[in-house]
Amino acid sequence: MTTGAVSAASSFLGAILWGEHQQVWDLLSPTGREHVLEAGGRHGLDPSQAQRLRLGTSPLEERDSFLTGLVHGLRVDFASVPLGEVRPAGDPVAQPDGSLEIRLECPASFGPGGWSAGSLIVSFVEDAWRIDRVHPVVSRSE
Repeated sequence: MTTGAVSAASSFLGAILWGEHQQVWDLLSPTGREHVLEAGGRHGLDPSQAQRLRLGTSPLEERDSFLTGLVHGLRVDFASVPLGEVRPAGDPVAQPDGSLEIRLECPASFGPGGWSAGSLIVSFVEDAWRIDRVHPVVSRSE
């Protein structure tokens, strides 16, 4: 069963990498979509537009514009690692609510092992694993 969760995580990362914005949206759970829309609201997303996105009634151009921005934001979140090399690592870790945390890593530049790239929280919704939360490791220079 966790194989499907890891596969969904890999598909999500690939969709971000290749700019497949509709696939990114499709792989988000209802919880994941709400997190995205709430973040959008904090960054100026009009509440009426958020509601249309939530209900799936947005005009194609409006939806594509929002989803393109979403993919751009996710790429920025992962800017501290080479996104094309990020992979799920280890076994998913069960969470108290039934979701799974999937750790992400990319190969180390030198030596064995890999560097942490963050994690994804996934849950089984209806008949498939979907992304609830994205927790990238953000490198900050001070």
